[in-house]
Amino acid sequence: MKYFTYLAISIMAIAVISLFYLKKPDGQTWLSASSISSESQQIKEKMVALSSNTLDQAVQGVKQAGDKIASSISDEPMPESTTSSSKIFKWQDETGQWHFSDTPNPHAKSIEVKLDPKDITVIAAEDTSILNTSPSTNTMSAAPEGISILNPDSVKKLFNDAENVKDKLEKRNKEINNLSAL
Repeated sequence: MKYFTYLAISIMAIAVISLFYLKKPDGQTWLSASSISSESQQIKEKMVALSSNTLDQAVQGVKQAGDKIASSISDEPMPESTTSSSKIFKWQDETGQWHFSDTPNPHAKSIEVKLDPKDITVIAAEDTSILNTSPSTNTMSAAPEGISILNPDSVKKLFNDAENVKDKLEKRNKEINNLSAL
């Protein structure tokens, strides 16, 4: 099998190399370094143009989505180029905990913090509906038949089996190392 692979690769290499010497009916070779270079340059230019267009479209899409999210949060439409910032007030309570609000605290000294909506990153919330479901018998289907992860004896047996497998693998690795050293 090894020799057949070498033979097949050699034949393919000879076929590709012969394309540099064999000529078409018009007298030109099938392949030349200049034709490969010009073709690869054209492909490179097409790929750069395609990727820059795609990148520009992605940037525009992200900017539009960010503007929509920011306008939905602030309840007032945002102009295309906004330099105004939203007002946020912060204050510290008696325990040292900081609080943030869009209105100043009437009972404590509030510090105004200006935030630029462009600097705010909005991350989608994770789906936490799985936390509300109760566990069913299907959730333990990964355990082998007759083994429960709630039974301490089953857990001990699994750990012992894992140790036995580990020992067998180490023994086999030593045997392989001894054979390769010969």
